[in-house]
Amino acid sequence: MLKEEQSNKILLCFFWLLLGVILSVWIYNSDGFYFIDDSSHYNYNRHYLESYDKSTGAWHRMGRVLLFAIPAQFGLKGVQITSAFIFILTIYFTYKILKLHKLKNAEWIIPVTGFQPVLFNISYTSLAELPAAFLIVLSYYLFLKNKPVSVMIVSSLIFIFRTEYFYVACIYFLIYAFRKNYRVLPLVTTGPLLWYFYTTLITMNPLQFFHDMTLHSRLPRIEGGIDWYYYIFRAPKIYGILQVFFFLTALIVIFLRNEIKTYALPLFFFFTGILIQTLFALKGLELTCSIGQLRYVAVVGPMLGIVSAAGMDYLYEKIKNTVLRYIMALMFLLIMFILGPYATPFHNKFEIEKVCDEIREFVKERYPDYIILSNLHQLANSLDEPQTGGKTFRPLTQKNLETYEKAIIVWSHYLEGSPFVEENVLLKELESMPSVELVREYNYDGINNCLSIPLYKYRKEGEEYKCSREFIDYMIADQTSWEEINIKVFRKN
Repeated sequence: MLKEEQSNKILLCFFWLLLGVILSVWIYNSDGFYFIDDSSHYNYNRHYLESYDKSTGAWHRMGRVLLFAIPAQFGLKGVQITSAFIFILTIYFTYKILKLHKLKNAEWIIPVTGFQPVLFNISYTSLAELPAAFLIVLSYYLFLKNKPVSVMIVSSLIFIFRTEYFYVACIYFLIYAFRKNYRVLPLVTTGPLLWYFYTTLITMNPLQFFHDMTLHSRLPRIEGGIDWYYYIFRAPKIYGILQVFFFLTALIVIFLRNEIKTYALPLFFFFTGILIQTLFALKGLELTCSIGQLRYVAVVGPMLGIVSAAGMDYLYEKIKNTVLRYIMALMFLLIMFILGPYATPFHNKFEIEKVCDEIREFVKERYPDYIILSNLHQLANSLDEPQTGGKTFRPLTQKNLETYEKAIIVWSHYLEGSPFVEENVLLKELESMPSVELVREYNYDGINNCLSIPLYKYRKEGEEYKCSREFIDYMIADQTSWEEINIKVFRKN
């Protein structure tokens, strides 16, 4: 028994070291952002003091902005390292949970959760999903430790990161109500009240909070929606193929051993998260503007990890031969790494960010006294100015177009008519203005950002590689994006 405990401690240290090294490699090689929203969120974090009034909205999410505002003052690496630390803390508490469940091989939760593809991909970003996942895990740990006050406060804070996952706090509310622990029930309002008072303090409008919370109901519905099995089909690429296999194994074992009660909450949180995100974007319903992003359900990845680790523990304990155990352990680890972090991209600069860097240098050299008008937040990042308007950067609006006599106007096709742009200035308007002339243009089609995924280099054309190619395409799809760029730079005199 003593030898087994010592072996587990060595393995625990090895797993932490391995995860730390892999995270460090991915962060070191990443000078850009996760492919959706991350770069815009970073801009608001970085320039919080100049645009704090925008942080009250449902898209910006108060908790995310406040969490990353200080790290962002140290640049992109500051945010990446802070986020990675939260990721490690999340896994640490999943480990502590399994120790409370007296799992023999609890240390395996580190690769089982840490190597989940999508969760790893967002583990060094300024997105709200990871902090929400951390709070779900922490609240469950506190629940097992019988700390109801802390449980209600922590679970309530999920609201200020990912509002839809507030159902976790509601479940604890029902549990404590059933247990007649009425004194902790009002604490479920902690997160919503924090956001309400924060919004009211900034806007001086006691009704603004309620207006902000209905943002997604006012946005255009998505076209088409997703099928009911969308997230189920993609579960192996979201959570990892082995992790899903271990999860299914655990479900069988838990049922046969009548241990459903032990894992009831993680299972409920996991399946409810999948259900809610499916309903939001389901064909025919389209309750919100959700587009079925995989990162939305990565929030409950650690809950799957807790159950998966139990399944893995069951299989691992069935192997009695020491040599075979080592071989199987190595195989498990390699598969989870190759189909996990290795199947996710380095967050290199996208082409649009490189173009914005080039535009910045072009304006600095040719037109240093001109104001730049654009709705490209990537250009604001390149200038290190707030996208709401800074020293040389202003949003492209009709008012600003009329105000500034000398301006460089940067127009992008993907923002033409966008509902996320405060005010649209259309290309035909710019081209019809006699004082505006085209000075530069960028047109690129089919830029493949999958090249930044290490696994992608093994993708080969040819009929003999069809199976491996389709498998790689399945694993890497939705982990990054292709780009089509159509940007026009105008000068107004």
